[in-house]
Amino acid sequence: MYDVIVVGGGHNGLTCAAYLAKAGKKVLVTEARDTVGGLCWTMELPGAPGYKVNPCGLEFLLTGVQPSVDHELELHRYGLRWVYPDTLSTWLGPNGEHLTVWKDRRRTVEEIRRFSRRDAVRYEQLVDEITSTMMSILPYLQGHPFRVRPAAVRDMLRNAVKGRKYLARGARVMLSSIESVVMEYFERDEVRIPLATYSLANFGPMHEPGSGLHLSLLTGLHEWGVRHPVGGSGSFPQALAACVRAHGGQIRTNAPVRHILVERGRAVGVVLESGEEIRAEQVVGAVDPTTLMTGLVEPEHVPAEVTEELRGLQVLRNNLYTFKIDAALSRRPSYPNHNLPDANAVTAPMICPSLGFLRRATARGMAGDFGAEIPLQLSLPSIDDRTLVPEGSKGESFYCYAFNTPVELSDDRDWATEAKAYVDNCLDLYEQYAPGFKDSIIDLHVTTPDDFASRYHVHRGNYEHADVTVAQLGPWRPVPSMAGYRTGVRNLWHSASGAFPMSFISGWPGRNTAQSVLRASAIRH
Repeated sequence: MYDVIVVGGGHNGLTCAAYLAKAGKKVLVTEARDTVGGLCWTMELPGAPGYKVNPCGLEFLLTGVQPSVDHELELHRYGLRWVYPDTLSTWLGPNGEHLTVWKDRRRTVEEIRRFSRRDAVRYEQLVDEITSTMMSILPYLQGHPFRVRPAAVRDMLRNAVKGRKYLARGARVMLSSIESVVMEYFERDEVRIPLATYSLANFGPMHEPGSGLHLSLLTGLHEWGVRHPVGGSGSFPQALAACVRAHGGQIRTNAPVRHILVERGRAVGVVLESGEEIRAEQVVGAVDPTTLMTGLVEPEHVPAEVTEELRGLQVLRNNLYTFKIDAALSRRPSYPNHNLPDANAVTAPMICPSLGFLRRATARGMAGDFGAEIPLQLSLPSIDDRTLVPEGSKGESFYCYAFNTPVELSDDRDWATEAKAYVDNCLDLYEQYAPGFKDSIIDLHVTTPDDFASRYHVHRGNYEHADVTVAQLGPWRPVPSMAGYRTGVRNLWHSASGAFPMSFISGWPGRNTAQSVLRASAIRH
């Protein structure tokens, strides 16, 4: 008999389990796959021994915000170390143009000044507006959506007063479309295009209202910077797992859950696919909300309100997602047509030649098709972390997200037959900017939209679980009947990316869920 069973060993499930175990609870984590981490993991390529790749998440933008999960859980004691790249991305233009977004805001402004003094001033204004708004919101996001701590209210008010000059305009930016923002603020396409590509994180067209919310990534970059765990993304959940075990918690991999046990309207444990029954006072479903309530809880136990609201939940609403390519390279790519002044500028190249290219790729993907125009966000994390390649190697670990990928293909096609053509299109496009790149490939690992769903047991494969839109953020994420980490079933809680406050790698939903479980336990006892 356990105090809490956490279903799902992704980084939020492990974070929740770590806080519960640290508080003295007897905790069990069940994970369907043979390793923890969910979509935050690292693997060695079979055809390239010693080369490690990150098949899903890579960028850690929010884990440095204090109070951070890794500091509170002292994850450095369990082997977690970080590297801090200087850049978020470097846009490579079709005719040798380039623009790097550096962590150093002043350096980014100087990059923009090469194209336009006016745009440099407007970039500073935009970042001030977004940052003031984000700083006013952040304290709220790190706690319960309804039981807001007095200290959080104090910090929110202090930050709002400090940034009052920019608050209204920052809110307007976030509620606007990214297209309208870049067209209003900037005059040069060399500045507009790199910022317009932030709409790709919205899985929708850049003209969609509310996509401006994703420009808040600029705050994360300039305030806290990007960081990567040494050894790859999987080092983060591995450290969390070690923390869980150090505080007496148990973790079982290769232990998929068939269904959650519910008796008299109360969750009392789980039944594994093996038939084994495990009991607990409380259960946390650290999986996407659709899988939890329509797949793991038997229909007769799910309140009608939950079922109805989940039917309306937007999950990859525009038929757009990503296609992931990882590779081991024998050498670092070079860009002979781009006079890049700093080697660090090549750690995260972005390929999107024009706004028209972006618009056409979006429209084609929404229609269930693809062509040669595919926006690419690339990364070479091994430039900063040489543990990802064999010792002494001159090679690199390569990471590529191909955006505006259709989730479902038209004309009865599927990704099983179309994946190779799509990979070829992506690699051919990058080859135009980095000649000889394809000859340097030692081994490839591909993740299609279908693979995201089947390999990681996620509804429609969406790593956000519920689309990050204005309508699906805030205290009622993912839906009102599941707000505040509750599910409508007593003693069954919901956590992970679909829960408040948002997606992305932070551990905040897991921490907030643990605090809610502990509070409920204290009230009962």
